[in-house]
This record gives sequence, structure tokens and C-alpha cells, in this order.
Amino acid sequence: MLYIWMPETNGTWYWSAGENWFVAESLEQLIQDLQEHQGKETTFFFPSRNAQILQQTMTKAHYKQLGQEGIKYLLEEFVTLPIDQMKIVHHFQNDRLNILGVAQSSIETWQHALSLLPIQIVAFLPDFLMLPEPEQAEVVIANIYDHLLVRENLWSGNSVDDLGLFLEFQTPETQYKFANLNIQQLDSLATASSKDQRSEFSYQFQQLQRPRQHPFNVLPKAKNADVQWSGYWKAAAIVFIAVIFVQLTYDALRWAKLKKVGDQTAAQAIDQYKYWFGENSRVTEQNIKSQFESQLRMSQLGDTQALSLLSRVGPILMQKQILAQQVNYDASELTMSLKAKSSDDLQALTQQLNQQGFQAELGNVQADTVGAIGVVKVK
Repeated sequence: MLYIWMPETNGTWYWSAGENWFVAESLEQLIQDLQEHQGKETTFFFPSRNAQILQQTMTKAHYKQLGQEGIKYLLEEFVTLPIDQMKIVHHFQNDRLNILGVAQSSIETWQHALSLLPIQIVAFLPDFLMLPEPEQAEVVIANIYDHLLVRENLWSGNSVDDLGLFLEFQTPETQYKFANLNIQQLDSLATASSKDQRSEFSYQFQQLQRPRQHPFNVLPKAKNADVQWSGYWKAAAIVFIAVIFVQLTYDALRWAKLKKVGDQTAAQAIDQYKYWFGENSRVTEQNIKSQFESQLRMSQLGDTQALSLLSRVGPILMQKQILAQQVNYDASELTMSLKAKSSDDLQALTQQLNQQGFQAELGNVQADTVGAIGVVKVK
């Protein structure tokens, strides 16, 4: 197990293989130093000043009643960030609740920086855990590379700038165990305690047991990351399916609308065909194009004959004041749907046409109070 410590944001890093601390003046140097440990599991110690720690005494029943979400909000009045922007972990034992909170943004920054290293990070822990566990009513103080750390108990500690100020908040009977303090720090400790209350020790970093499972490990766990990715892909799949559904619905509605327009157009085309060329039970949407082409070919051949015949019949119709509602020329025969004042007028027209050399035939006649409509065929 490797250990990396970044006490402040001044660019200096410290790392250890389990005994002494080595200094790397920059991230680039740290990357080079760790090449021989590539892929090794590593614990990262972050500055304890970046964490907010709360300790409360409560019964187990109260602890269970609060639940995971309720415990988070116990820290709310001690932090400036919204609770949902913090990573909060806790440990409960012997009717004592220990809570630690760290800003999510800080964790993401550390992850981004450490992602460049050729090692595998398994834990993010506060750096006061680098100190040995104090005895009852004892505080451990150590100056490590000019960074002052204190540990008050198993679950509480901090990075300290002003030792004298820190000591003012300690109880008079507190015992102190210290290492590597400078002259000013020794004077502050001597002022706040008697000789019997303090003892010096030789600091030696002790490896942590199972840091990955430590209750204060704020590194997002791999399984949580998998769940997040799974949730992301699930959401992406839902959005993708929704987009496809909307597109298919749009296409279906558009197809239905276009089909309706197409059906209407086909019906209009058939009606137009029948209006121009008369009723034809054979004409359908599928064959109307060929029927039109057939009629046009016939019209091209019969145009001269039809016009000649119409020019001779037309004056007679005008003379009789008979209106042609529909005219059709097919196979040298002119078929006209005529409207006259009476059926007698239609009969008289037929006789006159026959007298002038035409072969005229009066077909079905429908008479009403305003006139008569009949079909006359002329050759």
C-alpha cells in the first residue's frame, strides 16, 4: 500500500511506501517517483481543514430514527455549503455518532489531479489519521514538514495554524503527546500545560489497517460509480427510446395525412376523368394514368374529326337553344348530354340532324318541370 499526502495547495506532495515520507516538489515529479509503483493501491490523505467533523452522543434508537438522510442534516448548521453539495460519512459506536463532511467539489478536484498518477487510489482520508491514536483524555500533536497536525481522539483531529489558540480550548487536565515541535510551538504548549501533562515521542508513520473500509473514506466507491453510470445509461436509453417513439409517431401521423391527401387527390382525378370522358367502371386509382394516356392518344387521332363534327352540329344546337352539358367523342361518334326546354325539343333536334345527313340517335331522356336532359349520339 502506498500513501500520498497533500497537506496544502502549494504544489508540494509527500508519499510513503509505509515508513518514511518522501518529498515531491511538483505533480510532475510525483508522477516520475511513482513509476516503479505503477498500479499499486494508494491511500490519499487530504488536509483535515477541508473537512467538518461533528461528534454527538445519542442513543441507538435515536440513531436509527434519524436514518442516513437525517444524519446528514445534523451537519447543516456547521457548514456554509448546501448539504447536497457535500460528501458526508459517519460512524456510530457506543452511543456516539461521528460525522465527517467534505465538499464534493474538493473531492472532484483531488480525483482529477490524482487521475494523472500511475497508481490506483482506494481511499480519501483526513490527514489527522496519520498520527497515532491518543489515549483517553490525551491529544497528540506533531509537526510534519512544517505542517502541524493534532488528533484529539480516534475520530477527531485537524490541521492547526495557531497552536496557542487551539490549546486555549482544551480542558486543564488534558494530556499532550508531541513530536517535532518548533520553539514557538513548544513555548505555547509549555504555557498551556505543566511538565507532567506533556510527553515527547518520536513520530513514525504507521500504516493504516484496511483504509479502503475506513468509515471516513470519502472516495466515491467503484460500485457507486457503476450505479451512476448505470443510471446514466438507463436515462440515456429512456431518452433515446422517447425520441424514437416521437419520431415514429410523427412519421405515422405524417404518413396518415399524406395518405389522406393522396386518396383525395386520386378521387379528384377519377372524378375529373369521368367528368371529361364519361362514366367508366374500369377506371381506378391504379390504372387512371394509363386510362388518361389512352384517352389522350385517342384524342390526338380524333381531334380533327371531333372539331369538324362539332362545327356542323354546334349551330343547330344554338338555333334550337339547346345547351350541351357534356360532350364526348369516341370511335367517330359524338355523344352529347343536352339540356332543352322539353323532350319534344330533343326529339325535334334528332330529326333535324338526321335530315341534314347525320346519323343521330336520341337516348334516355329525363324530363322535369324546368326542362329535359337527354343523350344524343351523332355520327
